[in-house]
Amino acid sequence: MAFLDNSGDIILDAVLTDAGRQRLARGNFKITKFALGDEEINYALYNSVHPSGSAFYDLEVMQTPILEAFTNNTSMMKSRLMTMTRNNILYLPILKLNEHDSNHTMNRSSNATGAGTFIVLADLNTQQLGLGQPIAEITGRGILRGHTQGAVSADKTNHIAVDQGIDSDDGGISFKTMLPDDLEETAFMIRCDHRLLEIHIPGSSLRGNQGVTVPLTNQFIDDDGIAQYYVAQGDGLGAVEGRAGDSIRMVSDRRRRVAREGVPSLFDDPDVDTSDPSSVFEQFKGPLGSILRMYPRTSMHVQNSSKLFDEIGKSGNKKIQLLDANAAADNIRSVSTYKYIDTMINVVGVTTGYSMDIPIRIVKAETFAAADGESD
Repeated sequence: MAFLDNSGDIILDAVLTDAGRQRLARGNFKITKFALGDEEINYALYNSVHPSGSAFYDLEVMQTPILEAFTNNTSMMKSRLMTMTRNNILYLPILKLNEHDSNHTMNRSSNATGAGTFIVLADLNTQQLGLGQPIAEITGRGILRGHTQGAVSADKTNHIAVDQGIDSDDGGISFKTMLPDDLEETAFMIRCDHRLLEIHIPGSSLRGNQGVTVPLTNQFIDDDGIAQYYVAQGDGLGAVEGRAGDSIRMVSDRRRRVAREGVPSLFDDPDVDTSDPSSVFEQFKGPLGSILRMYPRTSMHVQNSSKLFDEIGKSGNKKIQLLDANAAADNIRSVSTYKYIDTMINVVGVTTGYSMDIPIRIVKAETFAAADGESD
């Protein structure tokens, strides 16, 4: 649905999705609730210092072209409007990828091929670098195993972590400031293309399955082939971590976690400045919310066939180095030529409706090469 301003006449443009048309055909279509969104509005265009005065502050915002309604329900309504009953909220939380090594979480790929994406290796042959034997550790940043076999916990990148928080320290607020309960995300919706990916959650020593991933069950697959997953605090899965007991993810808690996960403590490293814990572990300077942890795996179609790569993919030949110089000499190899598919994982916070897209590049290797010379 969209409002179109046509020279004074306000036009309400509404179309039904495929699911809506199916229900209309069956005679059981009935609108019981609706949501509003402002996906097309860029509020950064609001100019409070416009030289022509206050009447022009929102001129560019008001002149933004409005898209007509789409039948694909995943293309619109990514940022839903929400109603707040109190008027003393100055900042709203957002979602960001946590890319700190020290937090034992994800790092986006710095590779020239797919820069700014997470690279998911499509099958067992690709993640074994054609050696026919398991690779104990993938040291390339932002690279995930698409196949279920492998020592996930040993890899440089072992899951995707999405942090919630307020991205500001204005007014004296900090990461030690409590985030209001009604702004904390206690549940998330995860969406991905079911043809390509499945969503798992990373295991942990606390649940007795560290080093492996556990598959999630999707709630449904819509008419566009998009699988939707729902995870929440207290659901027994552990994908969503709430704030610490005192509502602050304090340094002491991080110390315990570092020791529990069996990795060297940052606080034993003289080169790490721990006087500002937020810069070591957190993505936000302001109040902190919850964390979502997940792991994408490739579908059986992607693992066992190149059909989708031929239909919707592309070819690449920039090296993707999986192992660095610290690996055994005979295992320093890279993916040389390959096919790839670019896709997205969409994450939506159920409480605030904040949405973010995480770029994914699925790579299926054709040939391999030693990691000599300059690599991506």
